[in-house]
Amino acid sequence: MLYRNFAIATLLAAPLIVMATQAFLPQPNAPQQDQSAIKPDVPPPPPPVPAAPVVTPGAPSVEAATSFGQPMAGADQPALAPGAGLPDTSAPPMTGGMAPGFSPQDAPAGSPNSE
Repeated sequence: MLYRNFAIATLLAAPLIVMATQAFLPQPNAPQQDQSAIKPDVPPPPPPVPAAPVVTPGAPSVEAATSFGQPMAGADQPALAPGAGLPDTSAPPMTGGMAPGFSPQDAPAGSPNSE
């Protein structure tokens, strides 16, 4: 509720603060000129840019053209396989039951494992 009231107060006070600040800041004085002295601002033309030399790539090799769209050699082989620096299994097999040395009676009171 406090945040909502602060947000409402901020939205109402912000325009008042801006108007008060603008009233105290000095306003820039635009020089008064008659209509005959006003000329449209025309930017100078950009300097000419030299054309970059056109580089044509060489013709693709015949080998690249014949293998286009074909699978890469060895794509059907896995990148990492057991025996190539990896262990045969990631974890020992689960035997089931509880861990050795643990019983529900040893669990602290109030824990989900206690009985």
